[in-house]
Amino acid sequence: MRLAGILATVVLLAAVSASQAAAAVTQPRQPRSGPGGSDYPHRGVRVHGGGSGSDAFFVFEPVRPRPRRAPLAIVMHGYFEYAGYGQMSALIRHTVRKGNVVIYPRWQTGGVEPCPGPFDIEPCVTSAVNGIRGGMKYLRAGKGRVRPRLDRTSYFGFSFGGVITANLANRYEALHLPDPRAIFLDDPHDGGLAGAGEPALDDSLAGIPPTTLLQCHSGADGVIGEPGKGDSSCNAVFPKLGHIAPRNKDLVLTHTDAHGTPELSSKHGVCAGTTADAYDWSFCWKVWDALRSCAYAGRDCRYALGDTPQHRSTGRWSDGVPVTPLEIQDAAPIGP
Repeated sequence: MRLAGILATVVLLAAVSASQAAAAVTQPRQPRSGPGGSDYPHRGVRVHGGGSGSDAFFVFEPVRPRPRRAPLAIVMHGYFEYAGYGQMSALIRHTVRKGNVVIYPRWQTGGVEPCPGPFDIEPCVTSAVNGIRGGMKYLRAGKGRVRPRLDRTSYFGFSFGGVITANLANRYEALHLPDPRAIFLDDPHDGGLAGAGEPALDDSLAGIPPTTLLQCHSGADGVIGEPGKGDSSCNAVFPKLGHIAPRNKDLVLTHTDAHGTPELSSKHGVCAGTTADAYDWSFCWKVWDALRSCAYAGRDCRYALGDTPQHRSTGRWSDGVPVTPLEIQDAAPIGP
């Protein structure tokens, strides 16, 4: 009996040790340099809120030190953010500290204000345009403000904001908006209330310049993972981008990875939030930084485009196991 008790204790201790070892596995750390890295040239962010109602906007400028000029990034929130900028705050702060000025249009004030989702997207498009123009006017108007380099403009859009972003980029010439040099769409979706396939998208996206560098991301547990939505999100966007060469665009898929703690989720909103995780710096921020760098200076392209090791990699857990890499395609559909 004593031997049996000892064996049972050994088995229990082994199980506890294995459990503790598993629990100790943590997410990859932010790299010290490169795309997505923590080598920030600016230590602070200056925030200004302007405009009113659904035409409101926020402007974020790099400071400490403050540059005289900086590339412009236009970041678009998703549906159901009625105030503030929390939805995209972690990405915004990273983008600004990397040396960009960000305009964040506040295009929504209520559940159906100014637009009732996919049933009539145009009032929200108009509000987004007004917010962008208001932000540019503010930056150009006063001394001590960081002047935006409109020849270096990038666009980031999440969810319904991704649909708005695609439409704005498609109509940029008619709307007198800056040329979209780089675009990142994070799980674009109009809610599906007006039917599958993102009907709120413009019928054609041929107005997006063929030289634009573009990445569209869907999560395996995001929109396309929902019943009946396999042809939504990026699977609806990509067929409309035939005029953009495969070398300039990618369709990517993330997967939920629960190897360590906390898990890395591929649910809707991988790149959104007030706090960051390894999918931010190893995917969202990495690709976002590299798209801009590639578009403006021809650098870091392998981190943002093509089925390359640098693009696919999303880091390693603390025990050395690779995080599930990106799936990368240059044509739709993509799926879980």
